Amino acid sequence: MDLNMMMREQAKMSLQTQLDTAVTAGDTEAARKVAAEIAKLEVSSAPKPPPYGDAEIRAELNKLEWFGVDPKKSAKALEFGKTMDPKKFATADLFAAAIVKAVDEEFKPVAAAATTNEDDDPDGEDGEKKPAATAKRTDGPGPGDTDPRPRSSGRTGPWSKLSDAPQEVRTEIKRAADKFLPANADDKTRDAFNKRQLEAHYATHQRKKGK
Repeated sequence: MDLNMMMREQAKMSLQTQLDTAVTAGDTEAARKVAAEIAKLEVSSAPKPPPYGDAEIRAELNKLEWFGVDPKKSAKALEFGKTMDPKKFATADLFAAAIVKAVDEEFKPVAAAATTNEDDDPDGEDGEKKPAATAKRTDGPGPGDTDPRPRSSGRTGPWSKLSDAPQEVRTEIKRAADKFLPANADDKTRDAFNKRQLEAHYATHQRKKGK
């Protein structure tokens, strides 16, 4: 409890004692005056509401092109709004701006962190050289791969992982993952998505080659 609150409590207790004394003595005029002082004290110590409310906040959010259209981002904006304190923001637009910033952070694309894979980095974590690309034995094009026969790996097709596919296919699959998967999707969900994409792209690739 801070000093101001302690002083208000002491003043309230003093006034309450005066009121009790006036009532016991039958002094109605004094009792009314003390009661009025108590009422003033309670009003002055009551927490002040923010200068705006839900209507003003929603009006600011409605200015956003995605609010009320994108269900995931809209729901997250409302969730953040419920956990934030409007009294800490001077205006509704500042409060809404803080919500938008939090939503943008929540849905920030993870492509920048995922663009580097085992084929993009020629060196390992300890600076060791990775095996040459010619060691890759898939049906995807690659330097040094002179065997024209397609190599099947069963139900999942010759491209069993992203590194098996050509660069343009990897780029397209990553772009699709960033667009259709939520930012917090786990590895199992991403692996399943990549697997389906690889199968579809491989089928397209084979058709173009006339196989």
